[in-house]
Amino acid sequence: MYLSAGRRTFLKSFTRYCVLGLGVVAFGTERSGNGAEQDKDKEKEKKPDAAKQEEIFQPGGDVKVPKLTHYVEPEFSPKSKEAFVEGVVRISTVITSQGEPSAFRVVSGLNAEEDRNAVDALKKWRFQPGTKNGRPVNVRVTVEVEFHLL
Repeated sequence: MYLSAGRRTFLKSFTRYCVLGLGVVAFGTERSGNGAEQDKDKEKEKKPDAAKQEEIFQPGGDVKVPKLTHYVEPEFSPKSKEAFVEGVVRISTVITSQGEPSAFRVVSGLNAEEDRNAVDALKKWRFQPGTKNGRPVNVRVTVEVEFHLL
């Protein structure tokens, strides 16, 4: 059935299946006597952790992009200089509501050394935080760090 269906149709059906499956699991735990009380206590314990974790937004609409305020030049590894390696390392990161980058993931890189140097430099960068409705929020962005020989 799913092999001939389009990707969008498959994903909608799969999502419905997952949601219905979770509903059945939740319904089953509510009906079990003492176990349900324990499950409710566990849910109450999890809520403060969820409240501490701030939501991460994507730029666009009401969410404004963070602005770079402090830039640190990445170091060029000696091996890459000798091999005349140049290019761009793209890093997905979350700019926190304090303007600090966190949660680094190299999307596309040059080599292991340059990728590591790019992340190390990015850790020292500072930003004016992104905002939503005038309030600072966590925003996921992709940063490009360039490596060029003079």
